[in-house]
Amino acid sequence: MSYASRASMAYKSTAVQTSNEKLVVMLYDGWLSALEIAKDAIETGDLARAHTQLVKAQNIVNELNNTLDMQYEVSKQLRQLYEFFLRQLVEANVQKSVQPIVEQYPIVKGLRDTWEQAIKQLGASMV
Repeated sequence: MSYASRASMAYKSTAVQTSNEKLVVMLYDGWLSALEIAKDAIETGDLARAHTQLVKAQNIVNELNNTLDMQYEVSKQLRQLYEFFLRQLVEANVQKSVQPIVEQYPIVKGLRDTWEQAIKQLGASMV
């Protein structure tokens, strides 16, 4: 079995065993990781790596945006925020600038931490 096949099976196994809420946290973790790597790559002049990571971040934002349940007001606000983040990511990629990344990171971290806290509170209330 190839490495790619094993990785795909491991991913599917993890995804099946993980709640939707935890998947959201995992997406935020991937977004933060991509931002960190892209920032480092821009600073060290590895523009191809920066591009790859910024596109990865864009894909994650698009996934989060596409899964919003628009019947809630918070989803409408998140959609606007995600669209702003997408514009920042494109700007960072085109201009190879760390500024949009630096501005975005703490907000994304706050969203991630909020999701994690909500999951903990939800778990505690179900026990």
